[in-house]
Amino acid sequence: MRRVILCVTSWMVLWAAFPAQALERDIETAPPAITEEERIIEESKAGTQPFPLGASVSLTQALGGGTFVEDPHVRRASYDVSLGLSPYWRITPLMQLSASISVSQSLVENFDSAVTSKNRTLLSDTSLALNHMRLFKIPGVGVSVRGGVSLTFPTSIQSQYRSQYFSSRANLSLSKVIGPVYLAYGVSFSKNFNRYTSPVIDKSEVGDHVVLAHFDGNEQLTTDLVATGGNNTSFGVGNQFLVSWNITDQISLAAMYGFNHAWTYNTYEDDDLAGAYADAGRGMRESQMGLLDISYQVNDHLTLSLGTQTMVAPKSANNEDFIFPFLNFSNNHRNNSSVYLSVGGRY
Repeated sequence: MRRVILCVTSWMVLWAAFPAQALERDIETAPPAITEEERIIEESKAGTQPFPLGASVSLTQALGGGTFVEDPHVRRASYDVSLGLSPYWRITPLMQLSASISVSQSLVENFDSAVTSKNRTLLSDTSLALNHMRLFKIPGVGVSVRGGVSLTFPTSIQSQYRSQYFSSRANLSLSKVIGPVYLAYGVSFSKNFNRYTSPVIDKSEVGDHVVLAHFDGNEQLTTDLVATGGNNTSFGVGNQFLVSWNITDQISLAAMYGFNHAWTYNTYEDDDLAGAYADAGRGMRESQMGLLDISYQVNDHLTLSLGTQTMVAPKSANNEDFIFPFLNFSNNHRNNSSVYLSVGGRY
């Protein structure tokens, strides 16, 4: 049986290693490898059902491109180590309930990812997801349709800073195998539930030594609560494209592209203060992500992955140029791109 061995768990942990970016980009991860779907279907036909409980574990090291900038005034070193855990319960052969959480530690200061001290340990948000690996298969074209829903709870300090109660998501994906190539497209809709429309800090918790300031000034909500500027996103739509090529039974090469739209709670009038490239109405944010990955499947349980991921805006600040989403080291002091090495296990 041909194998598609893109390590989805590794990508989930890698994304959590960059919490400041993940908060606003909110792109869904790639559809899971089709090998799991095919294996379970074969086991179901053979009457040999696997044990319904299991877990995915991954250990990922990520090195940011800003680490290699020579100029010390713009250098943004980044080296993160992340451990992810995702236990699951197989309710039926193709329906799975899973939970996901990760913990990461930055070995250097990295102001681009909200890490303001060396060896700082950060906890990701906690997600609870219900997925069906094959809702149905489109006759005649061999396209499998899968879908799922998930809830994410604010266990990270970034989501707590954004006063988030929880976030919900629904996703649907189409996939097809053509020889050694696996193709997939996924679309997702997410809705955030926040207490406030802007990020908020409680002065009684951070202490008097912290000075709260931003360009337009702070907004005092209550005696202790201060809105520090910016807007939380209310909902978003994501699109993801994945292609994976099985070079051998153990080695696969994959590329994934994600494009995300997110809309804020607040709206803006078209007045004299509006920027030259700004549009009136509800605030909108766009982002894109590119992932290149080569994986080696050691055995049925263990996978090694080496890759690079890039998270950038789709266009330049003046809206005139498109930004390439893969291996973008042109502004690498901002850590647009990073290189990662991951070990993933599924049991």
